[in-house]
Amino acid sequence: MNYEETLSYLYNLERFGIKLDLSNITAILRRLGSPHQKFPSIHIAGTNGKGSVAAMLHSILCESGHKVSLYTSPHLVDFRERINVGRNMIEKNFIFDFVQKLKDEIDRQGYTFFEVTTAMAFEYFACQQVDVAVVETGLGGRLDATNMINPLISVITNISLEHTKHLGDSIAQIAAEKAGIIKHGVPTITAVHQPEALDAIRSVCADKNSELIHVQDGSSYTVLNSSIFGSRFNFSSNSSTYQNLELNLAGEHQLLNAATCLTAIQKLRQLGWRVEEQTIRHGLKEVNWRARLEVFKKEPLVLLDVAHNPAGTKALIQALDQLFPERRIIFVFGVMEDKDHRSMLREICNKAKFIVLTKPDYKRATKPKSLKEAVIPLNLPFEIVPQVMQAYLFALKQAKADDIICITGSHFTVGEFLSSFESDQYKVGS
Repeated sequence: MNYEETLSYLYNLERFGIKLDLSNITAILRRLGSPHQKFPSIHIAGTNGKGSVAAMLHSILCESGHKVSLYTSPHLVDFRERINVGRNMIEKNFIFDFVQKLKDEIDRQGYTFFEVTTAMAFEYFACQQVDVAVVETGLGGRLDATNMINPLISVITNISLEHTKHLGDSIAQIAAEKAGIIKHGVPTITAVHQPEALDAIRSVCADKNSELIHVQDGSSYTVLNSSIFGSRFNFSSNSSTYQNLELNLAGEHQLLNAATCLTAIQKLRQLGWRVEEQTIRHGLKEVNWRARLEVFKKEPLVLLDVAHNPAGTKALIQALDQLFPERRIIFVFGVMEDKDHRSMLREICNKAKFIVLTKPDYKRATKPKSLKEAVIPLNLPFEIVPQVMQAYLFALKQAKADDIICITGSHFTVGEFLSSFESDQYKVGS
């Protein structure tokens, strides 16, 4: 089995689905000698924004001279995007050797893709002797495979209705599941805004003697200027003030993510971690987190955004409205079948001049026919182009030089576009 076959083997583990149960990951980590106990960590949960907060924390801590690892999901193009140490992705040889070592046990026990990938990340971080790992949950918190670590800080970004089959059908229930990452005596930082979500988190913090820091209560930010390339802003809190910070991720929702990140950094400093103001500035300015209102092409302007649920789509549309108030946008939209695509399309309708409905080549993707049924009542001009790259090329033909195209709906939609674009068949100028 070579590296490509190893990846195919890993992806095939998705046939075991999602298991919200810690028995498997407990067994794998015990077999590996408990690598998750060999490094400090920061654990991040939330419906949206957790990847952005993780990327910001990782960037700042890297700039501070620490050896920092990052575990996120899903990836866009390369599986190795999920597991990083410093600015470098995991080595292919490590992935190959790890799977070879555990393959018989994986086959025998039916471990899931995410369980194996999480164990791989923890083993890699331990082998690399990282100073700290920034770890994003996969789904939920309480029974997520990442919830084996005992972090320095727990972060819950925000809560909205998603994965209701697994996490509960109310904001309070979902918040309680996310709050499962809270540990005894470990500080918790959250930017949730709904009273019922905050109450659920506050209750768990009280039970576990965890200091709760609510970002909106303890800090504020002021936007100085913003563009599609990012924002300049001031940030102030009870313990520090930063003037004229630059963030290279666009949209006001990213400023709340930055405030969450900065609140976590302040707590780390209180815990004795060395993080200077200059490294905070440079880390925010240089954060690399793809497909978050990413400018892919300038004329016509082509944007990539992985908004994949109604709350994320609403944040995307609000950002586009703020950045381009008088403009209507051509959307290329493909989404997974477990998402509320009707609500997402209603949000998009507020800003769209035309929408191209498509379907990424993934078994859980929503069929364009279902998307069509949701679009027709919105009286929005649309076209069905089943393959993602062809959908983009169709949108490109419709666009004038001053138009804007936004490819969105799913990591899989944007990821397939990026993968296709790298092939010689589709290379075009920017």
